[in-house]
Amino acid sequence: MKENNTEESQFYQKLIQFTEKNKKTLLIAGAAIVLFVAGITLYAKYVSGPKQKEAIEHLAKIQDFFQLDSFNYVVNGAVGLKSAVQIASEFGSTSSGNLANYYAGVSYLNLGDFDNAIKFLKKFKPQGDKVLGAMALACIGDAYVEKGEMKEGLNFYVKAVNYNQPNELTTPIHLRKAIYVFSELKEFDKALALVNKILETEDLQINFKNELNKYQGFLEAKTGKYSSNVSAK
Repeated sequence: MKENNTEESQFYQKLIQFTEKNKKTLLIAGAAIVLFVAGITLYAKYVSGPKQKEAIEHLAKIQDFFQLDSFNYVVNGAVGLKSAVQIASEFGSTSSGNLANYYAGVSYLNLGDFDNAIKFLKKFKPQGDKVLGAMALACIGDAYVEKGEMKEGLNFYVKAVNYNQPNELTTPIHLRKAIYVFSELKEFDKALALVNKILETEDLQINFKNELNKYQGFLEAKTGKYSSNVSAK
């Protein structure tokens, strides 16, 4: 058991180090997902009416700056460039105006303005887009955690994990953050329950399932529920 405890302790440290080291990377990875999804939805799904068309044209320029991590331009605009904040205000009744709330929120998050990040991300309505919906919730969680409000941040991470059917694309990102905060709060039982719930999902990708099994072993050890069968899963 001592050997298992050492292994689990090392795994825990790696989990913390990974999360701390890759906070920015994970955030930008989420932004890249948004760009991909938005590029499809804006032009294939949301084009309807002149006001929406105008909003799309403005938002397309914002996307370029967002992709370049030029978040100041996204929230403040420039000569000939409406900011995401302006687009959200002026075209709020359109889908593009709604999406501008997301761009504004994520940009404020990257700029360290966590209150505005929360404000705009909460205004965003995913309109059935499960990927963007989960990403928005996770980013709100990021903002709260950065503010030192760990429990509120965790609440949004868990919402992001549970928002849609677990998938290889976004769920691992949200789950790592949730487990990290659960561990910081010493709420290992709740973390284990979340991992076990996801493991019940059918047709999980093998890499994701292997990652979940590692979390499960670590959390079972922390809760005193360690099973010798874990390695055989």
